[in-house]
Amino acid sequence: MSSIEEVTKTIDLIIVPVVMITACAIVVNGLIVRYGSLGDRLRTVNHELSDLQESDLAHNQNKAQRVQELESLLRDLLRHHHFVHDALVLTYTSILVFMLDMLVIAIAVATNASWLSQMALILFLGGVAVLFGGIVLIAYELRTSHYSIQLEVHRICRLCRHQHTKLAGN
Repeated sequence: MSSIEEVTKTIDLIIVPVVMITACAIVVNGLIVRYGSLGDRLRTVNHELSDLQESDLAHNQNKAQRVQELESLLRDLLRHHHFVHDALVLTYTSILVFMLDMLVIAIAVATNASWLSQMALILFLGGVAVLFGGIVLIAYELRTSHYSIQLEVHRICRLCRHQHTKLAGN
């Protein structure tokens, strides 16, 4: 039978992966919101594109240009959606690794096997590495999405200036 000190020490060892799982859960919540937002935006752009493609484009140069812009935007949004998806998969995988690490820690303490202690450390570091990969992906996605938004806003501003010039000329 284990003493109180050994049980307390085991619980302390298991707490570290629990903290990491909590951190992962916080990251996952933010990623899910981003993933959902991108999915909603994809559906909206796709719907607008479908409506424009069904209308008569041959007689309207502006509609044809808008279709090209929407197709480009759709490709860009889909690329961002994939990045967030991959970041979510990596973050969930790190949660799984941290949970496995908790199990290995408990078994290592119960069996007093030194190789399991080393395995627990390797699993913990593996979980951190997988989480790091997910964070790098989402950081890249956020950086490139900022650039995409700037391009879209600049396009609209050009249209505003063009319309303003037309109105001023009349």
